[in-house]
Amino acid sequence: MSCRCVACCCVVLVLSCAETSAVGCEEDAVELLQDSHHEKGFLFLEAYPNQYVAQRLHTGQSVQIDGNLNETVWEEVPFTDSAFKDIAQPRFPSYVLPSQYATQVKVRWDAEYLYVGAFIGEPWVETGFVRGSNPSLTSSNPIYNSNVPYYDNDFEVFVDVAGSNHWYKEFEMNFNNATYDVLWRVPDGGLGSTGVPCCAITDSSCKRYCQNSSWPPFGGTWSMVPHMKTATARADTAHGWATKGWTVEMAFPLRPKDGIGGLLSAGHGASLGEKFDPSHGAKYWLVDFSRAEHPFFTSNSSLFGQLCPSIQASQPTLLGSDQWSCYWEWVWQPVGGHRYMHNPDTFGFLQFAQERGEALCGNVEWPARYVLAQIYQAEIAYVQTWGNYTENLWTLLRGYCTLDNGCSAQSLSKVGSIYSHIFNLKIQVDASATTCVRYAVNGSGTNYTGGPCFVASVEIVWPKWTRLHSQVKGSIREEPKKRRNGRQDRRLNRHWSFRVSVFSPFFFRRQLGEGSGHLNFLAEFRGEMEHGRVEAHRWSTGWVEYA
Repeated sequence: MSCRCVACCCVVLVLSCAETSAVGCEEDAVELLQDSHHEKGFLFLEAYPNQYVAQRLHTGQSVQIDGNLNETVWEEVPFTDSAFKDIAQPRFPSYVLPSQYATQVKVRWDAEYLYVGAFIGEPWVETGFVRGSNPSLTSSNPIYNSNVPYYDNDFEVFVDVAGSNHWYKEFEMNFNNATYDVLWRVPDGGLGSTGVPCCAITDSSCKRYCQNSSWPPFGGTWSMVPHMKTATARADTAHGWATKGWTVEMAFPLRPKDGIGGLLSAGHGASLGEKFDPSHGAKYWLVDFSRAEHPFFTSNSSLFGQLCPSIQASQPTLLGSDQWSCYWEWVWQPVGGHRYMHNPDTFGFLQFAQERGEALCGNVEWPARYVLAQIYQAEIAYVQTWGNYTENLWTLLRGYCTLDNGCSAQSLSKVGSIYSHIFNLKIQVDASATTCVRYAVNGSGTNYTGGPCFVASVEIVWPKWTRLHSQVKGSIREEPKKRRNGRQDRRLNRHWSFRVSVFSPFFFRRQLGEGSGHLNFLAEFRGEMEHGRVEAHRWSTGWVEYA
């Protein structure tokens, strides 16, 4: 018999098994209870995202940020074990990324920083045009606004610490160690992926709402520089790598300090709070890693329209032909049918482990998160056709839930039929509202306000055979949310709210017996659960509450 487990933030929920070691799960939780005899399909594990266990640095350890990954702190932890895929691969499933472009990532953390190390396979190491960092990026390429690393071949990190689609961070760097970082208040749109309609990058008179970055065209102030530390190095077979390429190291500050940003930054210089801090018991963040690869480099933008389509004819996963040139985007966690990274609800999970390490354990929120993400994508497709939302799940399945918008009609149809007793799903629409995002309908204008609102919520009713004594409730909304002072944020978009309640750890003692090796493990987590208790949530974040 094998045993898997699921985890709720910082509480491990063991289903049943006496053989598993006290350190955690014995096998990958992506295959949690994958047994057709027990009808586990409602967990939607075939869509469960990639997950990496980040081990905390041992006491006295430190990371020397020099671009090399030959230190003990890196050698004692594994690389990601899932091959990077082309972001457009769901549309072209037979496409396989050539092995010479293999990419692998490692992650560590301590009380102050999140450390990321990566190997980027590259037949040639292109030095690129861009140098510097926010706000002083420069480029020898004269193309307008080309002074950002994604004009070169780059490596990228996306982090949504709250799992709410709000205040997520984008980071990019090239081999020159040029860095670019952005605080996104709401998801950006592009390449057919719907985001919040906000200022055009060329509109200097528009007040920035969607993003904050000290990169001058964004007109903001936010950056993790100079507290952020980064470096790159060449990698080749002579130094033990399987193929030629380059390596990167980065240390992202966890908290904003002295006016400098951190991964826990929110808007207006605020912080997202201790409940999302791994040092205070946070268990999961949403993260993704990617790289942009260009088929050619030029200082003449007029060539994009000539060269890109000719390459796309034989390489259909090649993206774009506009001012950013064309490029491939290769990702750790595919983002559904989307071809744009700015879809945080599709990111993978980063699981925080203490110094002793622990096995990979799946996030108990997953089934609810997955279902709500599908609902949201279908609703946005619907409102762009009819100018309003619908409360009818089956209406959404009439052509509004497709691969193109990262929505699985097959999954949603099961939620409304064979799994309807498990997912207590409600969709509420306020058609008369004018406080939510107004999307384009039949050529009409868009705005971050002026449109109708909806809330989709779900509560999971676990089948009795699972023996899970957890309560999972979640919602995703296109509606304004009141701040603590009673005012509304009229432009709140795609906002997650989650509540996970876990009963007393004594449940596990009764279930497993006094002699079980799980008891010490669960008792350790009990202390974290109490330490992580929260009584309220910020208006700007998703939330988790322990009971």
